[in-house]
Amino acid sequence: MGILLSKSRRNENGFDTISQYLFSVTGKPKKFDREEENAGLRHNLIRELFNGNFSSPIRDKLNDGGLMVLDVGCGFGTWVFDMSSDFKKCQYVGVDITPQHFIANKPKNVEFVTADITDGLPFSDKSFDFIHIRNLVFDLRDEQWDFLVQECVRVLRPGGYIEITETEMPTKNAGPNMDKLGKKMRNFLSERKISILIVNRIEDIMKSNNLQNIVHDERCFPLGTWDSNFRKAFQTFNLEILRTSLIRFGSSKDIDSELTNLIAEANKYRSYFSVHRFFSQKI
Repeated sequence: MGILLSKSRRNENGFDTISQYLFSVTGKPKKFDREEENAGLRHNLIRELFNGNFSSPIRDKLNDGGLMVLDVGCGFGTWVFDMSSDFKKCQYVGVDITPQHFIANKPKNVEFVTADITDGLPFSDKSFDFIHIRNLVFDLRDEQWDFLVQECVRVLRPGGYIEITETEMPTKNAGPNMDKLGKKMRNFLSERKISILIVNRIEDIMKSNNLQNIVHDERCFPLGTWDSNFRKAFQTFNLEILRTSLIRFGSSKDIDSELTNLIAEANKYRSYFSVHRFFSQKI
């Protein structure tokens, strides 16, 4: 299925970091639904775009061990599992509103907590050394971002880092059909007060919470197959995402034909969207 998805990174207990998408705990292949597959593929693509699962300057401390790491809106737990394999001497907590995503077989240094993060984080003050947030742009209204970052600062220890990776919604270099589809999606999200341009506010939200040493990095996530890097993986992910969008917002009953036209158009115009990563420190 593309980059890294055939890679089993098992620890001494035989647990690989993306087993809920690729293998059972015994290492035998198993079937996965599309949502799980897409989540696993998206995780690997973002990791490759940014050359790692995080950018905050904490690698040495993670290697030393003893850190408490929180993943907010952890979904299926892919990032947590990957990190728990790379830095085994740290403890990891994933929090999400969907407990059905959590699997019973997990590394000993991983814990999952069921909670609605829009009501606050269910942790004591100064509980974590590193807090990770990713792919919540479609889940939070604009004003909820301010509260979430405020809560993260509350549970973060002095000296710790908060890192946020999110997508900038409008497609860049969009052709006419892609632009038409994108407008329908943006209107749908705007009606629900979902901020499709939250990346433009994240740095200001961090500053308003007295976070310091803010760093912002932007990477290109290509649509179609025009980018030779990880071409097959991008194609697989984009096909599924565009198919879902067409089913909901498209005007044609021939989804496959419309999907083919969109990919061809994306290749012609070299369409892409931007993924932004921010990290900052609590002093």
